[in-house]
Amino acid sequence: MTPIPPTDKRAQATAALARYHLFDGPPEPDLQAVVELAAQLCQVPISILFVIDAEHQHQVAAVGIDTAMCRREDSMCSVAMVTPEPMYVEDARADPRFVANPFVTGQFQRFRFYGSTQLRAPDGFVLGTLCVFDEVPRVLGEQQRAALDRLARMAVDVLELRRHGFLVADLLRQHQRTRAALEGTNETLRHFAAQLAHDLRSPLTGILAYTAELRLMPTVNADADASWCTDRVSAAALRMGTLIDDVLAQATAANAGDPVDVDLAEITRQVLDDLAVQIMEADAEVTVGELPTVPGDRTQWHILLQNLIGNAVKYRHPQRRCQITVTATTDPAWYRVCVADNGIGIPADQREQVTRPFTRLNPGHSPGHGIGLSTCTRLVHTHGGRLQIGDTPGGGATVCITIPTGTG
Repeated sequence: MTPIPPTDKRAQATAALARYHLFDGPPEPDLQAVVELAAQLCQVPISILFVIDAEHQHQVAAVGIDTAMCRREDSMCSVAMVTPEPMYVEDARADPRFVANPFVTGQFQRFRFYGSTQLRAPDGFVLGTLCVFDEVPRVLGEQQRAALDRLARMAVDVLELRRHGFLVADLLRQHQRTRAALEGTNETLRHFAAQLAHDLRSPLTGILAYTAELRLMPTVNADADASWCTDRVSAAALRMGTLIDDVLAQATAANAGDPVDVDLAEITRQVLDDLAVQIMEADAEVTVGELPTVPGDRTQWHILLQNLIGNAVKYRHPQRRCQITVTATTDPAWYRVCVADNGIGIPADQREQVTRPFTRLNPGHSPGHGIGLSTCTRLVHTHGGRLQIGDTPGGGATVCITIPTGTG
């Protein structure tokens, strides 16, 4: 009786064969060359490459015969697949394993000689066999047996190449789908950015109009503090308008623009102007060291520094005056910009977590949505750099941005 494997093994066989797409793709011409060479080297009229799934034996390539498929239990190769060594049967009529097999009795064929070696996949799973047959008894020499083994390994290499070819094709299709999805997402984001810019411009235009009217009022012109506040509101509104234009330009551009020289000292002055009210209310002391001009995007650097300095103000320590320092160091290969504070700090085991979107370690401490540091991390990555969070000596957090110079 031909051994019938348990259900789980048969399912495993079906799954293993599915990787090679032998039944849902074009025939593999190199496998046909393998069986033709096997027949010539072994000097037999029939050579077949079989694979066996849960229920059937399938002919993948053959010479001298046209038996496409048979039941697994009728297959002579089902025996060879569970035999540790290659199988060579001089006369199947004298072998109790095959004497009643339909390929021996004449029901299907009248095979006498049978030789086979396993097709063993790289993971050790036996996919099938490379077989040679004759209708008369015969014996294969050692060189012929060795050649059949080498051809079986060659057939497995062909199958592996086929499998990898289908994997590459699948990856290409997945890439095309992902690219199409991203293009759709980018288009949605462009529409969203355009709508958002439009919606923000209406109140911004109103602010500029109101400040222009305030400047015309004698009481405002006569009051130095009122005039100063009006000028600051107007300058902040104009910067906001520029920021909206820059964000919209980036969102709607087909390709990212080339980096430009960004004067970080100028950007930091603008950020401090924008945060003047928060800094004043916190009674914070901000010290700015000498800052370089770096390659990058002005808008993104403005967002970066505004988030970092704003966080330093927001997460100040309740029992000491808020002190913030903005410094930079340079190297031929990189720039490093750091914002240090003496606030409540960020525990070491939570620093990776706070760079994820919508993460807030102290939800009740101050308003916000937990996207500031995640935005900073993403923007730093667009500059090819990295963002690191550390401790400030004496307490607090130090956040450093390191980006390449582009010349190192």
